[in-house]
Amino acid sequence: MSKHALAFTAAIAALLALLSIFAFDQRVALAVHGSGIENSAVFVDGRALLDHVSGRSLLHSHNLSALLLGLVLFGAGVLGWLIRRRSFFARALIFTGSVQLTVIGCAWLIKNAFGRLRPYEIIAHGDWHHLWFAGGNSFPSGHVAYFCGLFFPLAYLFPRYRIPLLIVPVYIVIERIDENFHFLSDVLASVALAALVTLAAAIALGRWIQPTGQRHRF
Repeated sequence: MSKHALAFTAAIAALLALLSIFAFDQRVALAVHGSGIENSAVFVDGRALLDHVSGRSLLHSHNLSALLLGLVLFGAGVLGWLIRRRSFFARALIFTGSVQLTVIGCAWLIKNAFGRLRPYEIIAHGDWHHLWFAGGNSFPSGHVAYFCGLFFPLAYLFPRYRIPLLIVPVYIVIERIDENFHFLSDVLASVALAALVTLAAAIALGRWIQPTGQRHRF
């Protein structure tokens, strides 16, 4: 996933998220709710498995669990870098952990600022005029921020494997909509955020770590 691809992804996802807020969010949420496939087991069970495997559901504290993997990656990377400064693997761990933690942190700040209700919440009481600044935490999607924040930097560092690396984020995007835990714009906003943070890290650390196939010693 090149810098150009990251920039394009961030721009398109942000534009579509803005458009979706005004044109598609309500329609998609209601369509999913009335489709008969809301909360499909293939998505709900799959998401629960990914949460467990990635450590996102291992701790009692939801917030701490969301940070666990990023902290482990960053800490292991720093330790490896101190042992061997030229280690690409150590730098990759630092890069990936830093990006994921930053994306998650930014998503939390935005959630608190906008207080958007979740689709299932607004469908339950039917008042679509009081959707924002209502004490909710739907916008943007924390799950999408978590997994895109993990796999986008990996797709950047290992472009040869970008397609399989992006399968999980795409799956989570669909899953969050299927559960009606998030609007379309919620997941798109998180995609844009993760792409933007990954791009910023790639630009800032471009001489310190480069994608496989483009590396040189310095």
